Amino acid sequence: MKSVATPDVAPLAQSETQSLKPKARKMTQKTVKTKEQIIEGALACLIADGVAGATTRKIAAQAGVPLAALHYHFSSKESLLFAVLEGLAIKLKDAIIAEAAPSKSLAQCIERVLLADWSIAEKNREIQTVQYELTLFALRTKEADWLAKGQYEDYLNAHEQVFSQYIDTTDAAAVERIRELSQLALTGIDGIILLELAAPDVKRSQSAVRNLISSLQKTYG
Repeated sequence: MKSVATPDVAPLAQSETQSLKPKARKMTQKTVKTKEQIIEGALACLIADGVAGATTRKIAAQAGVPLAALHYHFSSKESLLFAVLEGLAIKLKDAIIAEAAPSKSLAQCIERVLLADWSIAEKNREIQTVQYELTLFALRTKEADWLAKGQYEDYLNAHEQVFSQYIDTTDAAAVERIRELSQLALTGIDGIILLELAAPDVKRSQSAVRNLISSLQKTYG
């Protein structure tokens, strides 16, 4: 089995790790628009070239802003990439919560949430690949593993939030079962998505999603 080349990430000095988050600037309408342009440009470059190939010059050109403007808003390439990852995580979390809103029961909610998880990934394969790549990049960057852990905690909390609507939240045992359900749902769908990206077979993946839904409904719904 051939090893997969991953970008070399040198350990960051303490002063650098403190600058991984975007610089705090006075947020005028123009500032917000420019930052959004840069983040969108970074995502486009990541889709085309991956983490290693997405240089700040390429990102600035894609975003249509001067390189100096990029460095004004983001202290480093790392801080910009993490802003992209955070943005993707927020959009996914919001989509999950929105999709589950009309559910009439926990069983139906399980089905809708997992189908939404799958649909979002299946329709946005390139973005999903970028998200996994950025997660691994965060894990390989010294003192940035908090971001990888944080985004999964956000996903887990989003699932818990929608599933918890169908239980008595004062019942500690019921709350723990929802936590367990959310962990299994996230772990299961994540595995299906990764396999689909690595070895595409939509029918197999759709069947796996349906089997996962059925299993979780029987146990928790």
